[in-house]
Amino acid sequence: MGRKEVTVKLETITPLWTGDAWLQNKKIRPSSLIGSLRFWFSVYWKVIINKNTEKLNDKNVIADDLREFKDLRGKKATFRQILFERIAKREDYKCFDEVLDDVFEELGLPVPSRLFGCTGWKSRVDIRRISYKEEEIESKNLDFKFPFSKDSKFNTEFWIKKSLFNNENNNENKVVLYKNIEFTLKAPNYWWDRYLSDFFSFYKDKIILVGGKLSFGFGMVKMMIEGSQEIQEINEQEINESNKNDANWNDIIRMDKIENIKYEKQCNVLGYNFRYFLRREEEKKYREKNFGKQGVASSIYVSNLIRDSSNHIYIYLINFNNPFSGNKNLSEKIFNNYKELLNEKLKSEGDRSV
Repeated sequence: MGRKEVTVKLETITPLWTGDAWLQNKKIRPSSLIGSLRFWFSVYWKVIINKNTEKLNDKNVIADDLREFKDLRGKKATFRQILFERIAKREDYKCFDEVLDDVFEELGLPVPSRLFGCTGWKSRVDIRRISYKEEEIESKNLDFKFPFSKDSKFNTEFWIKKSLFNNENNNENKVVLYKNIEFTLKAPNYWWDRYLSDFFSFYKDKIILVGGKLSFGFGMVKMMIEGSQEIQEINEQEINESNKNDANWNDIIRMDKIENIKYEKQCNVLGYNFRYFLRREEEKKYREKNFGKQGVASSIYVSNLIRDSSNHIYIYLINFNNPFSGNKNLSEKIFNNYKELLNEKLKSEGDRSV
């Protein structure tokens, strides 16, 4: 049968922050990377390939259970029964994984669950040997004016410190950001050739979001396989052109650059999701009307503040229409209004520090 082994590189345009279930950020875990790969594969499978993806419960958690899938022939046969039938018939399969895939197809189990696992079925993808660079930022070097609200009473510093520093891992008031992540991915040859190879080929010129916890720390990342093409410094043209290759993809993610920012502070602005911006109870009606239910991430993401080698300062405003969130697509008017508001806020904060 054989197994394919490749090195996956996540070239970070902006570093990312993450955390486990206890909000501790000690390291990047294989389960986190598997989760990111699964999510973006599901986006690819649903939007680009236009096929069925996993069943989600009311909390947007994967709810596929292999034991609940029955075949469509009217016999309601189980996975084991159909598998034994296939083996007994000795049909012309090249490998056992092809038999499994054929059985799953008859059962109607979505491909993302076949690849990355579900209740009753183990993932075909294995991740080993993770490496990355770390960047430590002390709380005193963060600009707590972001995220911001038009309501001056909105205490962003309290929420940031509670989210990022109020746990056992951050007694020193530091947050660790990760850059340029590499890991070894192993998968049986059949699953690589049938599904994963095209998946990685599709994303090699796309910019995606990885990481994040409690609305903070989403990193802009370019994902590729080592040796597929030479990884070069990601430049402005590449950002602008990265998501134009596919019409369906243009409906999913949009990135607008806010530049020429006069921000003289030597502080960091962490990337965040817009839902944090609308947590006050009096804004609930506005939020649900325009963005969906409270607790569900909105489609607006703000990148980390970026300083390039020429000391130019800029930031990205990202509109990601998550096909699984159930939220309505963000209107052009709201997106542009927040872009203007963010630009004004950055410049006003910069002017105060001069």
